[in-house]
Parts: sequence; C-alpha cells; structure tokens
Amino acid sequence: ILDLRATFEPAKWFHLRVGQWKSDYNRERIDSSAKQQFVERSISTYWFTIDRQPGIMASGRIGEGRRGDSSYWLGLLMGTGRGGGRENGDFLWMGRYQWNFLGRTLGYSQSDIERRKKPAGSIALAGVVGNTQYTRFSGNGGSQLPGYSDGAPGRYRLRQAMLETAFQYCGFSWQQELHVKDIYDFEGQFDSTTLWGGYAQAGYFFCGLWSWVPRPLELAARFAFVDPAAKRSSDRQVEVSFAANWFFEGHRNKLTFDVSYLEFDNETSGRENDVRFRFQWEVAL
Repeated sequence: ILDLRATFEPAKWFHLRVGQWKSDYNRERIDSSAKQQFVERSISTYWFTIDRQPGIMASGRIGEGRRGDSSYWLGLLMGTGRGGGRENGDFLWMGRYQWNFLGRTLGYSQSDIERRKKPAGSIALAGVVGNTQYTRFSGNGGSQLPGYSDGAPGRYRLRQAMLETAFQYCGFSWQQELHVKDIYDFEGQFDSTTLWGGYAQAGYFFCGLWSWVPRPLELAARFAFVDPAAKRSSDRQVEVSFAANWFFEGHRNKLTFDVSYLEFDNETSGRENDVRFRFQWEVAL
C-alpha cells in the first residue's frame, strides 16, 4: 500500500490526518513523479526526503488572502518508513511552516503550464527530529545511507531542517531547497555526522518573450549538490542539468529531454564525472 489515509477537515485552519502518505516535508518529494520538470528528481532527494510514513498530522491555513497568509503542518511520524509499524524507540516529530507571501497557495506541480496571470509563491521552513533505526527513507520504505548499517530500533537520532522557496508566474517557475541533516549513532561510539545538500531549478516558456518560440516548449535548468559528511572534504556530489519539455496536454501528455553533468567521489577510483542523457514520453490516462 502506497497511501491509506483519512482526513478530518472541520475548518480551513485545522485539518487532522491519520494513516500513511507522503510526509508534507519538502516540495520536490511531494511533487508527483507525473508533474516534474525533469525526468527525475535531483540528487539531493535521495539523502534528505522523509517520504511516506505512517503517522498523524495536524495542518491548516491561516490568514487566507492577507499579508500573513500561512500554512502549517505539525505531526508525529512512526519513523519506520512505508509499511512500517510502531516499534520501540522509533518516532519522528515533523513541523513545517509556509508563508504564502502573495496571498495565494502554490500547488505541488512543477512548471507553470497554466501561465498564471497572478503570481503565486511560498517560503517555507521545516524540521524533523526523533529516533529511528533508519538513516534514509524512500518509496520502498526505510533503509540506510552509504556508510551506515542496520541496528536496533532507535539506533539513530535524526535532526534535520530545510529552507524552501517556490514561485510561478506567466510561464516562469522556480523552486529551491537547502537541507541540513545530523545523524547521531548511539551504537557507533556516539558518532555524529552532518550532511548538507539542496537544489535550485527554474523553467520558462520563452514564447512569452519571442513569438517565434513554439508555445508548448519549456526550457529548464537545475543545480544540485550533496555533502554527505561535512567533516570530509572529498565526498561532495554535484549535478548540473538542463531540460526541454514539449507539452501536448499539460503533464498528462508530454515529452521530456534532459542532460546532466554529474560529479561525485568514488572510494576506489577517486573523483569522477559523467554526462547523462535521458528522454521520456509520459502519458497519463
């Protein structure tokens, strides 16, 4: 089961959700894979996403349409990932505050295919803290980042925070995340590791500037980086990507071509780099 949830919505300022779903932590992971600007998410998602978790979450929107228009999320997650249950010592507290600074919310969909006449944007801060037996989460559930091993429930204490911005207007789209994550290993001589990472990407339908550019064509660029251990200087990962999208029917029928320059550290051969090409035709029925 990917998602199974129930939501009680007595008022706009208070919703209560129970079940399993994509944690409302960072925009790039919440964005559906069918509504992305590139063929795949950035390299930072692997290291920092909280992904699907069983739990309970309170959320709401306050001051709609006013200068202080804000959204919030506050909840308790099991810390065991998709399909995980309650285990002794495992839980994560998660909070997210989002300022909708233009008085309008921005949905979780990349590319401004609607060519918004009124701009929409957000600035968000989010954090996670708690104990778990995992250092990484994905669509497959809880697992371990490179260099970490399995252990008893509650072996690792996770503390992570994120700054996120997003904006869309007249065919232009922008989104960005900056992450910091601290992993404290109770079984590994009480060792602590700090990770940094994030990405920034922007896209534009250039027909808004030049009439000779086809209206369905969007061009986009992205920069992403990950520093898996701030104490080490030779393990930094970098991604520079460019994409071209041709929308036949929005995100439901589109062609995507992207090319990426990747730089990463290999334990056996040292610093390496590579160039990756991808082409995808995506159709949703």
